[in-house]
Amino acid sequence: MASDIDGNKAIVRRFFDAIESGELDVFDRIVAIDYDDHLAGRTPGRESLKAYFRGLRSAFPDLKLTVLEMVAEGDRVAVLNSIMGTHQGDFLGMKATGRRVDAMAFQLYRVESGQLAEHWEVADLATLMRQLQG
Repeated sequence: MASDIDGNKAIVRRFFDAIESGELDVFDRIVAIDYDDHLAGRTPGRESLKAYFRGLRSAFPDLKLTVLEMVAEGDRVAVLNSIMGTHQGDFLGMKATGRRVDAMAFQLYRVESGQLAEHWEVADLATLMRQLQG
């Protein structure tokens, strides 16, 4: 079981690295085609996840995701991470402000057959929006 847990954590780390680097084609190997994202407003599926992160990286081209804590048990991996970047494009209906953001998020992933299958998230959007509004 420990090797499964270590493998699951490695998949989540690769996921974060791919988002940060913009190499979203990595998702084809580590994200299930029918990925179920339980975050309000997100459409299920790997391709819609890629589209979301293309948009996020367009809004924050210097996006930096730092994993602060990662714990795993069974098929679940929990991550506490920071989100940092400079607002250079449209985000949540807001035009680019050039402002820096630094906020926190908590993610929970379910891994199945070596791929991310499900995701839940709680992000500190209040702090992020306050930083964007100056």
